[in-house]
Amino acid sequence: MNFYSGLIIEKLKENEIFVFGSNPEGRHGAGTAKIARDKFGAKYGVGRGMTGRCWALPTKNLTAGYYEKSTGIVYEKKGYKSISREQIIENIRELYEYASKNKEKTFYVAYTYNGFNLNGYTGDEMLDMFIENKIPENIKFHESFLKNTKLLNSLGRS
Repeated sequence: MNFYSGLIIEKLKENEIFVFGSNPEGRHGAGTAKIARDKFGAKYGVGRGMTGRCWALPTKNLTAGYYEKSTGIVYEKKGYKSISREQIIENIRELYEYASKNKEKTFYVAYTYNGFNLNGYTGDEMLDMFIENKIPENIKFHESFLKNTKLLNSLGRS
């Protein structure tokens, strides 16, 4: 696993991508989604995949019963933990697949271990989802995740 420091990525270089928690509708109105829209060109209405210099990672649904045309997924719930752990893991797998095919790019995951996640999942829960699949070398996580004992043990840094 690779890490970066700093609270919020202020500036991206040419081949750097800002990975943010999104909703399937692509309504980027708060948190890192708003930063993605305002600073890095995430398009309103694009809730999944590449948009601007960003990767939209669906982790929260805003409208119960929302139908995502691109995937055929119907999101039954809205609000905290409205997208299941299993579905988020699948969404992360899509990110990793894209990153593996685009090794020249560096992907900065805009979650912190202690941060407040608008999706309702804790830092530990998000970390568990991110480490479920093999992480490509060009994915970087915030250094705050190094506070997780389980992660430190798996990295041999206990």
